[in-house]
Amino acid sequence: MSRYRHFLRASVILVIGTGLGLAVGWLIFSVSSLTGKALFITEGGLIGLVVSALFVAYTRRSDVLTLSEITINVPEFAEMKFAVNSEYRQVAWKLFIETLTRVATQPLDTEAGSLREALSSLYKLFSETRELLKDMRPSKPTTGVTVEVFAVKMLNQEIRPFLSKWHVELKAFELTHRDRPDVYWDQNPDCRKELEALRSRLISYAKAFGELAGLKNTERFFALDRPMSK
Repeated sequence: MSRYRHFLRASVILVIGTGLGLAVGWLIFSVSSLTGKALFITEGGLIGLVVSALFVAYTRRSDVLTLSEITINVPEFAEMKFAVNSEYRQVAWKLFIETLTRVATQPLDTEAGSLREALSSLYKLFSETRELLKDMRPSKPTTGVTVEVFAVKMLNQEIRPFLSKWHVELKAFELTHRDRPDVYWDQNPDCRKELEALRSRLISYAKAFGELAGLKNTERFFALDRPMSK
């Protein structure tokens, strides 16, 4: 996938470069045929256009590279200072959506719902988050917490320990009780209790990702009474 992206990016750059070369050649030819006042006006306009384009490019690059520090209140961790820029806000938005739309962040009733479905959802969240972090560029050195550091904390300190413990236990039950749902599993209540505690913490992560992405009142996303993707 990454090789395809690099090839596609190189192809786009090649096409754009060719187009710009043709345009520049046409402009040079057109300007060279002008004289007097028309020549000075045209040259002045082109210089102004180039300067403006360079200023816009610099402004956008500065917005991408410059880290700004924001403080948000994460219920599980109190106040935290984060260093973000426009690129990391986009990553935070993707992480917010990934976390928000998983079964693992939705309540699982005591007598309803599937533990296997919830654990599979957690595994997918772990995998998708890891792939997203692999694709992003590393943050610049900063004193604040970065988006990827917070995401890795969610993976290694929250999701991984839960899956390491309960995936093995549930798998053992499924292998010895192939025709019985996990509601008959003797560790079902304990697993659901820990899953509910984990769900509460994951919601805190999701809300933090939302705030880092620039959203206001992230609580409203969790109040929506609608089915969520697995």
